[in-house]
Amino acid sequence: AWLTTLRREQWAKHQALAWPHPSDDIWRRTDATQLDPQRGYHPTAPALLASVALTDAQLNGYTQPLGDEALYVRMNSAWFSQAELAGVRIEELTQAARQAEQPLRGLIEADGLTAAEQKFTSLNLAFHHDDLSVQVPAGTVVERPVRLVRLWAASAQQAIFPLTVIRVGAGAKLTLIDEYISATGQAAPHLINGRVELVLEPDAQVHYVRLQRWGRGAKEFWLQRATLSQGAQFTAANINLGAALSKAHVATKLAGEGSSAQLYGFVFGQAGQHIDQHTLQDHQAPHTTSDLQFKAALKEHSRMVYTGLIRIAKHAQQTDAFQSNHNLLLGQQARAETIPMLEILADDVRCKHGASIGPIDEEQTFYLMSRGIARAAAQRLIVMGFVEPIIAQVPFAPLQERLRQEIEGNLGV
Repeated sequence: AWLTTLRREQWAKHQALAWPHPSDDIWRRTDATQLDPQRGYHPTAPALLASVALTDAQLNGYTQPLGDEALYVRMNSAWFSQAELAGVRIEELTQAARQAEQPLRGLIEADGLTAAEQKFTSLNLAFHHDDLSVQVPAGTVVERPVRLVRLWAASAQQAIFPLTVIRVGAGAKLTLIDEYISATGQAAPHLINGRVELVLEPDAQVHYVRLQRWGRGAKEFWLQRATLSQGAQFTAANINLGAALSKAHVATKLAGEGSSAQLYGFVFGQAGQHIDQHTLQDHQAPHTTSDLQFKAALKEHSRMVYTGLIRIAKHAQQTDAFQSNHNLLLGQQARAETIPMLEILADDVRCKHGASIGPIDEEQTFYLMSRGIARAAAQRLIVMGFVEPIIAQVPFAPLQERLRQEIEGNLGV
């Protein structure tokens, strides 16, 4: 009952809030109204691939597990109710809420977002479906990666609202690969408004990978937020390969003393893709550390916008924070913009940031060519070397190799 009430309240809230204003630095370069489902989209549950005549070959093999190195869950809303894999409890959020209203309710109703973000999260809470609760009890060590694969065959003008809550208990360890995929070659216009909430209790260790490969007609807003308690260790990699328009906010809140985060991101842009990524490293406790590396490789008329904020609260003394953003332009029409931001209120901290934008280094190309490597092959090697540190963060060798093949196959250099 409270979920139904929440939907109504959040829909009213969405209608009352204004769309992000172009004067907002985080939204200045992306038209937020393109992500409005009322521009002809229909908030309905997506078609299940089980009822769609698509072969495994058409889906690049994504309907099959890649070996037995990972615990594999293929899912859409009607395909499963719950699963328990080596101590990991995976179930639909509605089912989890029936069994225990708290702390799920507190997590999905959690505030701390900007008004612009609430404009989108209220919409997600109003229409959310394909919800997922992932819970790891305290002290549980999950030995193998858990790989969640969500495949959608969205029809034209459809709006999709996934919501995932991941809770990892004190001292527990989890590696989770979270994949979101449209059917290959799907050009039907569809909209995604998604949200992931991760909560790490004291001394928990989580390695989380989000892999996004929406279809060519997709437009996406994505909010991913992780909250770290005392001593928690968080490693995250966000890899974005699809969607015509992608606007993602990735926030990491270091709320407990001694918590640490290693954050990675990669975007491969082609054709006319517009990718706008915002990251927040929010240090709210002393003796916390964060290190972020975000990279983009852009070809043709694609455009990448990156804004990254490091925020250090007054009481978060002896914090160590680093942020880097590097963009490789593979075509004369590709564009990249990087806007690093610092908000530091403490006086005993170490904080650094760096950024670069440029084409493939000619000296590196010449060096490889002088060793007998053709120019095109040399440039592919340089690009793949640029991408490799991010791919290495995918803790599943078969998927790593598939990503290498996909990115290299699309280079065209």
